Amino acid sequence: MGSATSQARAGIDEALRAQPFAGLDDARELFRASRALERSSQVLSSLTDATATPDSRAALAERVLGQLGAPAKAVVAHLARQRWSSADDILAAIDSAGIRVAVRSAGGADVAGEIASFQRIVGSDPELELAMGGLRGTADDKARLVERLLAGRSNDATLAILDHLVRTPRGRRIGQLLRGAAAEVAAAAGDSLATVTTARAIPADQLDRLRAGLERQYGRSLQLQQIVDPAVLGGLRVSIGDDIIDGTVRSKFTDLRLKLG
Repeated sequence: MGSATSQARAGIDEALRAQPFAGLDDARELFRASRALERSSQVLSSLTDATATPDSRAALAERVLGQLGAPAKAVVAHLARQRWSSADDILAAIDSAGIRVAVRSAGGADVAGEIASFQRIVGSDPELELAMGGLRGTADDKARLVERLLAGRSNDATLAILDHLVRTPRGRRIGQLLRGAAAEVAAAAGDSLATVTTARAIPADQLDRLRAGLERQYGRSLQLQQIVDPAVLGGLRVSIGDDIIDGTVRSKFTDLRLKLG
C-alpha cells in the first residue's frame, strides 16, 4: 500500500461519520458501485488521477454513480477526493466502507463469527472451495451458492458481504477474501482480529479464556477467528496483525529438523 493510500484510508472513517444513518441497502449500493467502477477502467483511472482536483474527481464519481442513493454516492465522492496510489486501493476502500456500513446495520449480530463459520465450511470441502474460488461458474452462480449455504442461518449483513466477495475476487483466493473480510469486520467493531489455528476445534469456553489472556497481553479488544487445520497436528498458532505465536507440533518438528540439519 502506497503512502498516499495509507493517508487516504483515514477518509473512510470521515465519510462514514458523515452518514450515520446509512444502512444495509446503502452497503449493498457501495458494493454495486465498487463492481461498476471495476468494469470501467477509464473512469477508475480518472478517479485516481493525481493531476485532477479533488472536486473534479468527486464530481465525476457523483455523475457516473448518479443512480445510487444519497448516502452511498456521498461516501464514494468523499473517497474520490482522497489521493490513492492505485485503482485497486480505491476499490478496496469502497469495499471497506460497504463492509463497515453492513456491520453497523447488523446491530449485535456476530458477523465475524458467521464469516469464520463460512470459511470453515468452504475450507473443509475441496469441491466447494473450487466452486467458490475457481474460474468455472459465473459470479451469479457463486452468489446463489452462498445464499443456498447460508439461507436462514446468517444475518443479512453477512450474506451481503459474502455475496460481494464471491462476485469480485480480483485475483484473490477464496480463503484470502474471507480472511480480509473478517479483519475488516473486526475493525468495524473497533477490534483487532486474532486468528487461531488448531488441529481440532477449541470449545467456546476455552476460546473465551484464550481471548481474555490475549487481550490482557495486547491491551486491546480482540475478535477471535478459529481455523481448524489437521496439518498442524497439535498445539495452536495465533496471528494478530504481523505477530505470530506458533506453538504447533508441526512447527516444533520443523525446528527440530532444521537443528538436526
